[in-house]
Parts: sequence; structure tokens; C-alpha cells
Amino acid sequence: MKKINKEIRRLIDIIEKYQDFILFTHINPDGDAIGSILGFYYFLLEIGKKPYIFLNSPIPSFYRFLLKGDVNTISNLDRSYNIGIVFDCSDIYRVKEDLNVKEKTKILINIDHHTSNSKFGDINIINEKASSVTEIIYDILTKSKFNISINVAACLLTGLITDTGSFRFSNTTPKSLKVASNLVKIGVDISSISKEIYEKRKLSSLKLLGISLLRINVDKDIAWSFINMEDMEKYNATLEDTEGIIDNLRMLKDVRVVVFFYPINEKTLKVSLRSKDNRIDVSKFAQSFGGGGHKEAAGFQVKNNNSDVYNLVINKLKEFIEENERISFSK
Repeated sequence: MKKINKEIRRLIDIIEKYQDFILFTHINPDGDAIGSILGFYYFLLEIGKKPYIFLNSPIPSFYRFLLKGDVNTISNLDRSYNIGIVFDCSDIYRVKEDLNVKEKTKILINIDHHTSNSKFGDINIINEKASSVTEIIYDILTKSKFNISINVAACLLTGLITDTGSFRFSNTTPKSLKVASNLVKIGVDISSISKEIYEKRKLSSLKLLGISLLRINVDKDIAWSFINMEDMEKYNATLEDTEGIIDNLRMLKDVRVVVFFYPINEKTLKVSLRSKDNRIDVSKFAQSFGGGGHKEAAGFQVKNNNSDVYNLVINKLKEFIEENERISFSK
């Protein structure tokens, strides 16, 4: 924790010194990514800085309630910036594979909570115990003595709600609940935020959820399902419509790991993993495929959008679980 506090102090000094900031997060951003990047954007704007947001994917419709006025967004790095800050990315390539982020920033800051983080920044603020990146940002802002506005608070609370599954997942801690309480005290309506996130989905999103539930397969300790490009095209769906499906699949009892396959595009398949057994670290399994994440929530991509991948991954996962149990039993 001392090292994290030291890095936070370095970041605060940099914020005081520089004016020009470019903010990044991962492709297909979730609630924590959007809450982090917008919360920090509003913070910088409110203290008189000049922040910009690089977006490689559109903000999902159910997070656009966080947009207040015009936001300076860019889709190309056509010039250099003093400070770059990357949120919620275990690796720099999660922003965009062919993007030269380091070459376009004088100082690169890496703020994350993934155990698999590659520490790619000049300054790395990595807290694996944090429930979300927005929880880390809360710590940064309180240490900087910044008066958190209601706009910033709404963004930070969004990240907390989504990454903890509305405070249901095991990453919910006394600290995260205290942070949420403090944000609500600022004046944020947690009920309104939850409605925006969970009760304003498109029909295409619910259609995909329905198909996914109908297709659930159970193989020993594993439940898995999928959607394909034909489904996406049939319902005119976009990637944002896939968000949250895996968390519905994990409701099934008597399984230990849940897997959801869905297409990023015609050539790439995303594999999302959730562990319901704290003895099974799905981030380690994801790393074997070049991915990463957390102990109970991880994922990776496969450059093959063929249904044969389903059986390959499930069989490998069964082997991983068996090996994990063998090692645990021998200890």
C-alpha cells in the first residue's frame, strides 16, 4: 500500500504541473471503464485542465446518462500529449492493438486492478484488492483533497455497481461499501443509476439473452452458452447488447464455472469466464490463451469464429479444473 500511495502522490504532482491529458480505456468498455474515464475527465475539467478521451468503441447506450455536455473525444492520435492515463487495462494493447500510446505521450499513467497487469506505465497505480478502478480513483481524488462533484460521484458509483454486480460479488468489501456510501452522501441517487444501467436495455439485448439462456449446456462443473454472428445480424444487435449476459448465466446452481462465447467480429470470438468457486482462478486459465482478468472474472479472444472453438475451450477448462483439484488435494 505504501508503494501505491507513493505513486498516487507522483500522479497528483503531475496533475498540478501539466495541462494536457489524454485518457484511454479498453475496447468495448464496461461500466468500470466508462465510469473511470468519464469520472477522471470531469475531475480534470473541473480543476481547469484540458482533458481528451480516446475512444476505440462507442459508449454503450445504457452508460450515456453519465455524459454531461460536450465531451472532447477523439478516435485518432494525430498529435502528442503531455500525459496519458490508461484505465482498467491489464495490458496496453487492450486499448487498441496497433496504437502507439507510449510514443504519443510524454508520461504514461497506468491505473488498474487486474492481477495480470503488465505494469506498462511510467507510473503504475495497481491495486488488486480494489473492487473496481473507480474505487482507486476515489482514493486518488480524496488524497488530492479534491471536492468530488455529483457528476464525478455518479461516474465512480457506476463503476462500483457494475464491477461488484450491484455489490453481490466477492470483490465487494467493507472498503467498497464505504466508498459507495460516501458517494451517495454527495447526492448521487443509487436507485436512479441502477435503473439506467439495468432497466433501459434494447430489445435486441433481451433477444440475445433469451437465446443464450435457451442454449445453456452443462458439462460436469461447467455451464456454457453462446451467440454467433447470425444471431447478431438477425436481431440487428451490437456488442453492447452482449453485456451482462454471462452474469445471468451464472445464476444456474450446481456449477462452478460459467463460460460465454460471443463474436467480436466475423473473425474474432470473445470468451468470457466466471468462477463461482473461489478455489478456481479463471484468470490463470484465461492467461493460457493470452487473456487475463480477475480470479472470478476473466476472458480472452480467439482469432477463430468457428464453433469448434467451443469444444476446445470447454475441454481445456475441464482439464484445468481437474489439475487445479489435483494440486489442491496434494497440498
